[in-house]
Amino acid sequence: MPFLLNFTSPSTDSISARYQRCLPFTEDNQQSSAELVSVSANHVGGCIQDVSTAQTWLEDETTGWLSDQFLLGDDDELWWDDVLGSNVSSQSEVVESSGLEARMQQLLMELKALTNCSTGQYRVAPAFDEMAAARLFSSHNLLEFSNVYFDYWSSHCPILHRPTFDLTKIHLPLLLAVFLIGESYSTESYCSRGQCYYDLAEDYAFSHPCFRNFSMQDQPTTDCASSDLEPLQAVYLMVLLQMSGNNIPARRRVRDQRYHEIIVAARRLRLFDSRNEYLHREWVNTTGFDWEKFALRESRIRLAYLIFGIECNFSMFHSTYPRIPISEMTGDPMCSESCFSATTCAECERYARMELRSRSLSISACVNALLQSAVPISVKSGLEDLFPMSFFFVLCGLHCVINAARANNIGSSMGPVFLKALDQWIEIWKIQLDNVSAEESSKLGFMKDAGVEFWQLATIFVQAEALGMFDSDELRSMSAESMEGVSCLLEVFYLADTNTSRRYISGKVLEALD
Repeated sequence: MPFLLNFTSPSTDSISARYQRCLPFTEDNQQSSAELVSVSANHVGGCIQDVSTAQTWLEDETTGWLSDQFLLGDDDELWWDDVLGSNVSSQSEVVESSGLEARMQQLLMELKALTNCSTGQYRVAPAFDEMAAARLFSSHNLLEFSNVYFDYWSSHCPILHRPTFDLTKIHLPLLLAVFLIGESYSTESYCSRGQCYYDLAEDYAFSHPCFRNFSMQDQPTTDCASSDLEPLQAVYLMVLLQMSGNNIPARRRVRDQRYHEIIVAARRLRLFDSRNEYLHREWVNTTGFDWEKFALRESRIRLAYLIFGIECNFSMFHSTYPRIPISEMTGDPMCSESCFSATTCAECERYARMELRSRSLSISACVNALLQSAVPISVKSGLEDLFPMSFFFVLCGLHCVINAARANNIGSSMGPVFLKALDQWIEIWKIQLDNVSAEESSKLGFMKDAGVEFWQLATIFVQAEALGMFDSDELRSMSAESMEGVSCLLEVFYLADTNTSRRYISGKVLEALD
């Protein structure tokens, strides 16, 4: 279990360390972006000669400046007023500039305004080192790191449509999130210089008016432009960044508080029942193909799946009760990665027509089918036709069901049903991987190899419940920030450590096993 052993290790402390680089697909596997990353790493090394002031933001666990007690988002926040009011002269100078440099100037101005905002009750924001920030947040680095983002990270989290991604127009907090993730992947040492800005960037994304407006909408709506989706994409990526580091207060905050805001916003946009009519056989012949609308519909579906996936992550690794019920996940499955990443309208339409569906199996429908004693033949055929990335999130759904059953004290009695469902899942998963092209397989990110590991982990959870292991002191609560509970289970089952096993299994069970 190389992925999970690394993912749950307390020493893994960055997004690039948890999710290893995924090389872009090439026919001969000779051409890659390794040279680009090397250049980026060298450039970053020379970008910031002195970040001592910025690094003081990396506070210890109890004195972090963005503490659990202080979260932006109240209606009376002042930082945005500073941008619109007292910084008018600065704004006009930015507007007169052009291109990426203007965007970075605007970003720096807004970050400075945010740090200057103080409630006077919970915290005093650190001084904003404009010179250090300007060295890092340059237009040159923006180009470098955005390329690194798409080359090495995007396949792990395919929510942004690269062909229509425009650095000069996207929502600034989203631009910052892409920048910071790309910066993390640009250095071989996994020692990101951008980490000291993560709390500020999180604050910036969640307190931005464009995101806060979601909570003010009277009625849920599916009628949104791509620009309406960008604030939600930004906060989602910032949660991933914070989850992947070892800033314990930040990890707790995004899991317990921030992610609730994301779920609320997703429901306001009705993401969890999103449809892509361009892949519906009965609808596609009634209208022409619109690439922009196709990309928007598919982006909605993908964001819904990834939001659900992280909620399942919390359930798997921190034993939180799922806040998104399986029954809510009624939207269409994702299209192929080759279709979504197509670089021209004609190429995208060609893939889409090859993927037309007579019926669409949602995550809810798939999980319910797998939990039956035998999957109906017609449904099984539909499951086999799903692309692996969609089916991976069906497994995440099974994890949520298993966790919820354990929380409701019916895990042991449901064990045989869960094991049967998992057997059916792995059988179909193997068929899917055998059927996908080499190009499609290369675009599955960590899920290609982690699929089997997550299946094994689900099986371990069921077996551990049957053995009464969750009644032991060490595993009674798996909510530890370091994911130690999962690491312990991997030691017991995967590493077959007998001495470790005896720490978690009761004496009566050990006697029965012996």
